[in-house]
Amino acid sequence: MNECITETTRHFTPAASLAALGVKLQQMNLFEPIRQRVQIAQKTVKYRPMDKLYDGFITLLAGAHGLVEINTRLRADPALQAAFGRTGCAEQSVVQQTLDRCTAENAGQMRASGGQYLPPAQPRL
Repeated sequence: MNECITETTRHFTPAASLAALGVKLQQMNLFEPIRQRVQIAQKTVKYRPMDKLYDGFITLLAGAHGLVEINTRLRADPALQAAFGRTGCAEQSVVQQTLDRCTAENAGQMRASGGQYLPPAQPRL
């Protein structure tokens, strides 16, 4: 008998090409400068603030028109989460709370972590 005694885990995602990009971005450690420099004043219950920002980033890459789609585009797709090195995904409202806690100082920290990712600051009128 040819029986396998180890369990096999298979994940499928409709966003396979994005998953491939996720693996590459994870290998490049693209988000590391942001993790090192951006400090959002928010407590960690289940996910760190940087994890929640990353979830929002992945969701936008997945074609979402807003964060309201996190639950359906990313949270419901464990294979896509895994491709980006995530073992879970924060709920949409929690990600939104993290963004609401961001300050102008956090935007400056984001610019310092890789200015090519953000446009120059606009003066407030």
